[in-house]
Amino acid sequence: MDFVESYAENSMEFIKVYSKTKKSYFTVAPERGAIVVLLNLSGKDILYLNKETLFDKTKNIRGGIPILFPICGRVVDGKITFKGQEYPMKNHGFARDTAWEVVGYIDELSLNGVVLKLSSSGFTKTFYPYDFELFIKYTINDEIFGVEMIVKNNDREELPFYAGFHPYFLCNKDEFTLKLDCEKCFDDVEKKFVDLENFKELDFSKPEINLDFFDVGSKSIEFTLDKDKKLLLVKDKSFKNIVVWSLKDYGFVCIEPWMGEHEGYLQNKYYYLKPNDIFKATFAIILNKE
Repeated sequence: MDFVESYAENSMEFIKVYSKTKKSYFTVAPERGAIVVLLNLSGKDILYLNKETLFDKTKNIRGGIPILFPICGRVVDGKITFKGQEYPMKNHGFARDTAWEVVGYIDELSLNGVVLKLSSSGFTKTFYPYDFELFIKYTINDEIFGVEMIVKNNDREELPFYAGFHPYFLCNKDEFTLKLDCEKCFDDVEKKFVDLENFKELDFSKPEINLDFFDVGSKSIEFTLDKDKKLLLVKDKSFKNIVVWSLKDYGFVCIEPWMGEHEGYLQNKYYYLKPNDIFKATFAIILNKE
């Protein structure tokens, strides 16, 4: 396959997938939670990455596109109850800390891509006592990077989850803009709802921005990373919430499609997948030429 390159850096395996024209590409690290660490669309670098955290397996990776499963968001006291028993659970779940398997490649008329799988195991059952298979399909052409999440319930009971993704976008904050439609927004730093009628722009002078936009009605979110990088994040209805997170003095803004919300498990806000059923959800990052 001339559109795939495999290589190792610091004893870690990476897979690089090119578009048909090779004008665009992405790189994924299967053993580090199947995270996409690099994304370049038509010569434009899209993602922020702190390489030190990538190669230090004791740290959460700051950058790329971490996969959040079986939950997205915060976990109180690091414990969640499943099947009547408490289990340890980190914020954002365990998928981003687990090695994934490459199970195939995509070579279609206009798309190239890769398919990765995470299956339940003795390790995953120390956190989540269910049998499941989780597939991620990454695809690319010159202007579109696509992500499809497929969850299969192999358990005898319903599978509870609310998943998400955590893209770190490389940006010039002086030129950053964001446009979306939503019903309400909660400031998770100041612990209060935001007055959306008077909300104009993000205040990057603050030490941290952590905004939860609930029930985002728009299928696409428009944002500008700098004057030369205008993007759309196009999502399906499963990702009903968008979280925007940033830290002062760091060159990233996270725009995160989530199925759920912080501590959603406390209100039983799971999606329940019946035994033997399959769930699919998609989003895409698109160069906006308008």
